[in-house]
Amino acid sequence: MKKTFLSALSIAVLFSGSFASDGKKDVDGKTLFQAKGCTACHQADKDSVGPALKKIAAAYKGKEADLIKFLKGQGKAIVDPAKEAVMKPNLNTTKAMKDNELKALAKYILANK
Repeated sequence: MKKTFLSALSIAVLFSGSFASDGKKDVDGKTLFQAKGCTACHQADKDSVGPALKKIAAAYKGKEADLIKFLKGQGKAIVDPAKEAVMKPNLNTTKAMKDNELKALAKYILANK
């Protein structure tokens, strides 16, 4: 009986996170940034394929909603418009993100000062 209870409890704990995902779970922007491959084009301090995070943070300072709008594919690039075409295919990744993920990602980007 005790083994059955412990097994059931273990299964419940393991799967509780997968069924509770309603889009409101806390998300770490840095982890998301790394997991989605953003580091392939963006570095903290220097431009590479895409602009540096510090440059993005400076351009969008006080404009978190505008950054999120851009990440949703609903706004124009204000940091380096000439490279917007390079970012376009990657917007499919950010367009598929939930609102809480986009907010966490934007907060992480904007924290790079």
